[in-house]
Amino acid sequence: MTRFENPFLALPRSTILLCLILLGLAAAGLGRLTLSSDTRVFFSPEGQALQTLTAFDQKYGQDNSVLMVMAAKDRRVVDAPFLKALSELTAKAWQLPYSTRVSSLTNFPHVTSDADSFTVEEMVSDPDGLTDAQAGEVLKTALDDKLLVNRLIAADGLAAGILVNFKLPQEASPEVRKIISTTRQLARDFAASHPDLEVRLTGNVVLMGTFAEAALSDVIWLIPASLLVTSIVMILFVRAILPSLAILSLLGLSSAAAMGLAGWYGHAVNTATVACPVIIMTVNLAAAVRIVTTALGALGRGLDKKSAIQEAIKMNLWPVLLTNATTMVGFLSMNLADAPPLREQGNLVALGIVISFIFTFTWLPAMLMLMKLRPAVQRSQAVMVSLGHFVNRYYKLLFILCAFIVVACGLWLDRIRLDDDFARYFDQRFEYRRDSDFTEQHLTGLNTIEFDVGAGKENGVYDPAYQQHLADFTTWLRAQPNVVSVLSISDITRRIDKAVRSSGAQGGGVKGGIPDDAERIAQYFLLYELSLPYGASLNDQVSVSRNSSRVTAVLRHVTSSDIRALNDKATAWLSNNVPDVMQTRGISLNVLFAELSGVNIRSMILSTIVSILIIAVVVGLALRSPVYGALSILLNILPSVVGFGLWGLLYQQIGLAASVVTAMTIGLVVDDTIYFLIMYQAARRDGMSAEEAINHVFATVGVAMLVITASLTIGFGTLVFSGFEVNRSLGAMTAVVIMSNLFIDWLMLPPLMRIMDRQRPKTVS
Repeated sequence: MTRFENPFLALPRSTILLCLILLGLAAAGLGRLTLSSDTRVFFSPEGQALQTLTAFDQKYGQDNSVLMVMAAKDRRVVDAPFLKALSELTAKAWQLPYSTRVSSLTNFPHVTSDADSFTVEEMVSDPDGLTDAQAGEVLKTALDDKLLVNRLIAADGLAAGILVNFKLPQEASPEVRKIISTTRQLARDFAASHPDLEVRLTGNVVLMGTFAEAALSDVIWLIPASLLVTSIVMILFVRAILPSLAILSLLGLSSAAAMGLAGWYGHAVNTATVACPVIIMTVNLAAAVRIVTTALGALGRGLDKKSAIQEAIKMNLWPVLLTNATTMVGFLSMNLADAPPLREQGNLVALGIVISFIFTFTWLPAMLMLMKLRPAVQRSQAVMVSLGHFVNRYYKLLFILCAFIVVACGLWLDRIRLDDDFARYFDQRFEYRRDSDFTEQHLTGLNTIEFDVGAGKENGVYDPAYQQHLADFTTWLRAQPNVVSVLSISDITRRIDKAVRSSGAQGGGVKGGIPDDAERIAQYFLLYELSLPYGASLNDQVSVSRNSSRVTAVLRHVTSSDIRALNDKATAWLSNNVPDVMQTRGISLNVLFAELSGVNIRSMILSTIVSILIIAVVVGLALRSPVYGALSILLNILPSVVGFGLWGLLYQQIGLAASVVTAMTIGLVVDDTIYFLIMYQAARRDGMSAEEAINHVFATVGVAMLVITASLTIGFGTLVFSGFEVNRSLGAMTAVVIMSNLFIDWLMLPPLMRIMDRQRPKTVS
C-alpha cells in the first residue's frame, strides 16, 4: 500500500504564508459588514404574511414610533405640574429627527360643542395657566375616554405617554440609531431638569435599535467567551500550550474568513447571524483537537514528529470528511426555513465548515511541524476500555433501560408548548427591556393586532351599518382578556354625536351612539378633520378613498399563543357577525412574530426529513452498508426525541429556536455515530467479534467521541449568555440534544450492534 503523504508538510512556511494571504483577502471583507436594525428581517419578502403587512402599512402608514412614558417618582396622580411638564416634553418631541406626528394627553383632540355645532381643541390648550382643579377635570375627562385610557394615560392616572411617529426609509439603520440616541438624550435632559419625574422609552423604533444593540453585544461578549471556552476545552484534552494556540488560530482565522466573505457579499449582520462565528468555531473544534491529540499520542508511542502528524491526518481525514459533509447537510437544510436570518445562518456556517476543513489539513499540520511538540500520555484510554467492558457485560439491560428512557422522553414531548414572547426577546441588560416592562406595568401593552376592515365602496366607512358593525366589533374586542385598549373610528363618531346632542342640536335617529344618516356621519368627519391640531389627521385610521378603516387592539402581558388565539377568535367573530366585505384577519409585526415559530417548524419538517435521508445515503455509501445507512436514520432521530423530551419535562415552553434545532443538530449528532461505525466496521473486518470490536472502538475513538460532544456542548452552551432569547434557546437546546446523543452512542448503539450481530459471523463483508 502506498504510504499516505501530506504535501503541505514538506513546505510548512510556504503553506502558512499562502493560507495567510488567502485568509487575509477573505477577512478584509469584515470591514464591509453592517448591523441591521430591521425587525422585519426575520420574514421572507416573498411571504404572504409580510406582503399583507406591507400593504397594510402602505394604506395606513408604517408603525415607526417611540413611546415616551412619563411618571412621577413619588407615584402621584397626574396634576397641574405634571401636565405642564408633559406639554413641555410633547413640544420638544416635535424636534426629534424624522418625526411626523406627536400624540399625548395634552394635545389630544378633545371634542366640545356649542348650540349648533362642535369644535375640536387640544385637551390642555394653556398648560402654563392650568390650575389643580382644571387638571383634575382634564384627568377625569381623559379617564372616561376609551381612546386615551391605557394608551396615553394609565387607568390609575399615575403615568402618561407621548407617542412619536417617524418617517423612515426602507433601510433605516443609521436613521434608527440617530433617533434613539437623540430621544435618549432628550429623556436624560428632561429628567435632569425635572428630578421628580422619570421618562422611559419603548416602541417599534427602539425595538429596531435593540436588535442591532443585541447583535453588537453578542459580538463583544460571545466571541471572546467562545474563545475562552475553546481554550478551556483544549487545555482539558490537548494539555499543551503551543498546539492549543495552533487550534485557536485555525478556528479564529476560519471564522473571520467566513464572515469576511459574507462582508464582501454585502451581508448585514442581524441577531441570528451574529452567532455564526461562535457556531463555526464550535463545530470545527472537535476535528482540530482530534488531529492534535492523535499526533501527540503517536509521539508518545515513539514516532517522529512528521510521522506522527502524518498518521493523525491519515486516521482522521476520512472521518472528518464524512462528519463535515453530514454537518453541512444539516446546516444547508436550513435554507428551507421561512425566516431569512436562519437561512443565512445555515449558509454562513456551511461556508465556515468548508474553509475550516481546508485549513485543518493545511494550516494546522504546517503549524504543528514548526512547533516543538511533547509526547502525550493517553490516561483516558484505560477509562474508555473499562466503559467498553461495562457496556458489553450489561448490554441487554442497558438496551432495555435506554429504550425505556427514549419512550419516556417521547411521551414528554406532549408537554412542549409552542410559545414565546416577542416583546421580551431581550433580557434585562437592555434598556428597551427594562423600559418595556415598566410600560406594561404602569401604562399600556406592548403588543398590537391590527384589523383592516373593508367597507366595500368609496366613502363606505360613513355608512351607518358599517359603523354599527365596527362599534360591535370594538365592544367585543374590549371584552377580551388582556386587551387594554382598542382604537376605532366608531368611537370618534360616538364622541362627536354625543357632544352635538348634549348641546341640544337635533339630528336623525341614533342606534348605539351611531347616527342612522351616512351624510351626517360624513359631515362629522369632515368638520372633525378640519379642526384637528397641527400634525394630526385621520389618514392613519381611514384609507384615502374612505373604503376601509383600521381597528387596533392593544394587548398587555401576552405571549405568542395568546396573540394567535385572540386573532383566531376575532376572525371567527367577524365571520359570524359582519358582512363578507368586512371580514378580515388581524395583522401586525406582533402577529407575524407570533406565527413565525409555527411557520418555520412546518417548513423545517421537510428540511429535517430531507437531511436525514441524505445523511443516511452518505453514511450508507461511505461505509458500503445499507444497514448502517438505515441505522443512522434511527440514531439521528433519537437524540432529538430525548433532548426535546427532557426540555418538555423541565421547561415546556419552546419558541423560534425550536424550528431549526432538529435540522441543525441532525448533521452534528451523527459525528459520534460515524466515528463509532467506521471503527466498528474496521474491527469486524479484521476478524474481531462484536464484543471485541466494541471494546476496540471505545479504546480507539471513545476519547474522540467525548471530545466531540464536550466541545459542541460547551461551545453551543456559550450562546446561553446571549441577550437575545432566540440565541439563548438555540444554544441551550442544541447542547441538550448533543449530550443526549452521547448517551445514545455510548449506551444504546453498542448494545444494538451486539443484538444485530449476535447471529452473524465474526467477519463482515
